[in-house]
Amino acid sequence: MCKDIYPVRWTGGWAVIVLPERIDVSNAGPIRDELLSVVSRGANALIADLTATISCDQAGAEALARAHHRAVISGTELRIVVTAQVVRRMLSLNGLDRMVSIYPSLAAATAAKAPATAIPLPPTRPAGTAAATTRAVVWTLVDALQDGVALTDDSGLLALTNLRLEEMFGYEHAELTGRPVETLVPADLQGAHRGHRAAYAEAPVARPMGAGARLVALRKDGTTFPVEISLSPVATATGHFTLTVIRDVTEARRLADLADLALASVTATQAHLSQELLDLVTTQLYNVGLSLQGAPDLPHEAAGQAIATALRNLDDVLREIREHAFTNRDR
Repeated sequence: MCKDIYPVRWTGGWAVIVLPERIDVSNAGPIRDELLSVVSRGANALIADLTATISCDQAGAEALARAHHRAVISGTELRIVVTAQVVRRMLSLNGLDRMVSIYPSLAAATAAKAPATAIPLPPTRPAGTAAATTRAVVWTLVDALQDGVALTDDSGLLALTNLRLEEMFGYEHAELTGRPVETLVPADLQGAHRGHRAAYAEAPVARPMGAGARLVALRKDGTTFPVEISLSPVATATGHFTLTVIRDVTEARRLADLADLALASVTATQAHLSQELLDLVTTQLYNVGLSLQGAPDLPHEAAGQAIATALRNLDDVLREIREHAFTNRDR
């Protein structure tokens, strides 16, 4: 449907999308989705033709900014054609004129030199071998990963997310693009997360999955689930990004918790058995002591029997101790 409203013309690896007379909150969403779709289809350059556009509000400028974020990562050069000064001022207020080439006409945009790839892809394989690696292939591989993948810019906005992450958090395709990464964090943890993110930006280093405290994430429907996260800084010519890999560890965490409960139960059982043994040993040693203490006052034969009984009781105590020690060793 978007393609009918905002027609896209392809020439080789270049794409030109003609945008409407007015870009505002009423149509910024579909425009953003169409721009992201064109970038994802592997365009070398995308020209957003605003020749007929006479007004653009904040929502429209943000739609173009989100398209720019995705284009930077995909190696697509975004060019914008603007003729109305009021539209150009709006784009300038949002800093787009410092990030994107803005041209006064479509002819000027298409006549400019061929775009350079912002993030180089692996070299093409020789003819006759496997198919050459393309951006579409790269996206297919990223979407095939079993972990969620997100790329955030230095402002903490999500520049791209893969299919697994969108499914994991319950969002539609491209719905997360341009949103703060705190969207994926429970509300009561968002403030702390902003602080951690600012600290990481000061000294960005690769952080492996599973490092640090237990983490929790927030789905679109408001439910939370345990995750493990790895972070990797990504520097490009247009800015600094953070590559985040997110793994749902609900099942693994459940099994770990069961193991902890089992260990705690065994430990408690052993402690109980140890206490029983201590009580038994204490009682029997007390009885042995009483028998030996009274033996000298008894007739010779009775004293011998009392001492023999005390020694048998002492043997019983030693046997109980040995059995307890061997049982715990086998566990």
